[in-house]
Amino acid sequence: MPSFPFRLLTAAFLGFGLVAGVASAQAPATVEAPAAKAEFVATAAMREGGPVLGADAAIKWELFAVDANGVAAARVATTGADGVLAAAPGTYILSASLDMVFGVQAITLVEGMNTVPVLVLNAGLLQLTPELTIGTDHFEGGAVSLTAADGERMSYIGPFSAYVPAGEVQVSVTFDAVKLQDSVSVAAGETVVHSLEAQGGIADVRISTGAFVLPEGLKPRIDIFAAPASPDAPLKMVVYDTLAARSFALPAGEYLAQGLIEGANLKVPFSVRNGEKVLVAIDLAIGMLKVSAPEANSLALMQATNDSAERWRMIFHQFDLTALEYIVPAGDYLIEAYFESGKVEKVTHVEADAKVAITLP
Repeated sequence: MPSFPFRLLTAAFLGFGLVAGVASAQAPATVEAPAAKAEFVATAAMREGGPVLGADAAIKWELFAVDANGVAAARVATTGADGVLAAAPGTYILSASLDMVFGVQAITLVEGMNTVPVLVLNAGLLQLTPELTIGTDHFEGGAVSLTAADGERMSYIGPFSAYVPAGEVQVSVTFDAVKLQDSVSVAAGETVVHSLEAQGGIADVRISTGAFVLPEGLKPRIDIFAAPASPDAPLKMVVYDTLAARSFALPAGEYLAQGLIEGANLKVPFSVRNGEKVLVAIDLAIGMLKVSAPEANSLALMQATNDSAERWRMIFHQFDLTALEYIVPAGDYLIEAYFESGKVEKVTHVEADAKVAITLP
């Protein structure tokens, strides 16, 4: 057995270890100093030596870290027109985007406030107004598409201002079916004010249904076709809309306007001249056919024709249909309902502005 002094020494060492362990556990945690920041204000100019763009130029600034090859990697900061950015000291790529313009430059930041070179965008400002004049009416709401020399594209509506890369800018203006192509040359640092006058007329197309009130939610459709070269030639769609009344801008020429509501349609020829407005009235004499056939497997609806070789023209034949409400032009109709026991036919007449209800069998 160990002697008393040895036990005392052992206890002393154990006690020292315990005290040291407690002291170590109670020591305050090390607080790391905040990482140093490098701050700067990014600025841009349209040309070398030109004035710095102000806060009214809606520049988007982005700061990217670079990888081992000097290529932009993760984005570390972003800001708006004020240009205020901050990041840890190091090498970065600074980018600016403004409308159709994009520019980049490499910068190196050190701790504290930094001064970085002005980023030269090599760009100009294009202020463009698309115009279409019809009589005393002046329209500026055309759609404009811009294509810069570097292939960058952007679209606008009506008069606008946009920063564009210096060089030739291709401009496309559209008022419905009226189209205009042009090009504008813009130098770095230059503001170009330009107007584009499109040539065309207005067709004010209106669909009338007489005393017949369309069910809520049912919208007419207006189709504008180029007038065919011959009666048998296929129709070429120019423009359309789902409204009962609409003014269409069209190039000078000959057209057909079609009013369409479910099974009823009517085509009206008209002409358009540059700078003039023409009223096109489409009067649809329509009614409603309501059919109920609770036990039917399918329903077919046909309209009477003036062709002796084809007495009835098929409008539709649909399976799993037992009831319908359908807008039709005034005239005679044949309804066929197919049941397990066979086919049931019914001929009826629909007057304009009337609703006809049929129950089969």
